[in-house]
Amino acid sequence: MRLLILRHADAETEGNRNDADRKLTPEGILQAEYAANAVRILKLNLTAVLTSPTARAKATAEIVVARLPYLHVQVLDHLLPAGEPKDLFRELQSYSRDSRVLLVTHKPFASRCLAALVGMNNDSKIGVPKASLSCVEVGSPVQRGGGVLLWILTNEQMRLMKE
Repeated sequence: MRLLILRHADAETEGNRNDADRKLTPEGILQAEYAANAVRILKLNLTAVLTSPTARAKATAEIVVARLPYLHVQVLDHLLPAGEPKDLFRELQSYSRDSRVLLVTHKPFASRCLAALVGMNNDSKIGVPKASLSCVEVGSPVQRGGGVLLWILTNEQMRLMKE
């Protein structure tokens, strides 16, 4: 299985707004479009898109899915910033070995999830910039240390991708 981890795009500052309700900024919308374009150019052939329930993550996921009409966004609480990778790993057991699942999530969860997948200890962190896309090949069952990090693309790199 391939797990593609997309950290949500740039969002409004919290201000008087509840954190979960923060929307994408105009720059964030562009970042999400660059990610959607990269998914298409790289022919990632996604089989599922799972997103955190926050407004910014859902909007990022919906921009990607808009170019993939055969998919629908599924909301998963395990992808919230404070989520636990082991809970996500249990959820992923229902997907087949040849699945390609896009996970739209947050900092620090994206970093902790990547670190767990490649077998780093709990204190390890992998830098995951906003709107970056990571790809990990995982075995079955999905478990700590059962993955290989194949690549990480920053949003700046995705912006430069052309057909």
